[in-house]
Amino acid sequence: MKRINLFMGGIFTAVGVVFVVVGLLTALLLRVPLLLLFALFGLPFLLLGIGFLRRDAKEKQDDAWLQENGSRIYADFVAVQFNTSVRVNGRCPLIIQCQAVNPADGKVYLFESKNFWFDPEPFLQDRPKIPVLVDRSDYHRYLVLTEGILPEEG
Repeated sequence: MKRINLFMGGIFTAVGVVFVVVGLLTALLLRVPLLLLFALFGLPFLLLGIGFLRRDAKEKQDDAWLQENGSRIYADFVAVQFNTSVRVNGRCPLIIQCQAVNPADGKVYLFESKNFWFDPEPFLQDRPKIPVLVDRSDYHRYLVLTEGILPEEG
């Protein structure tokens, strides 16, 4: 998903910058205020592209914070499910679901991994527990650790 955000953010930002710069320059050089509409047309593209890039940067920042400050817990493996909110070429990626009880409030939390385009279940047969980094003050902020458990995608 991160590559998609980066790719879409780059394209939308580039298109937005081109429209805004060309619109502003032609409006100023030719002294035709109507050409400012050309720049105005590029503004939504620019803002959308910046939004994609910002989302990608935020995900990286959250992952880095959890790697540095998160508490490692071991959650029980539940299942491998299709992530039906994402579809590429008619295929949905798979996610690993695991759950753990927060000792502070006694509630059960369900954790979902990043997307996989291969079936990770054969690699999880001998692993009843999956490591998860959590923010102790907010269990909704987490990172399921799959490095070292699953092979890298080719």
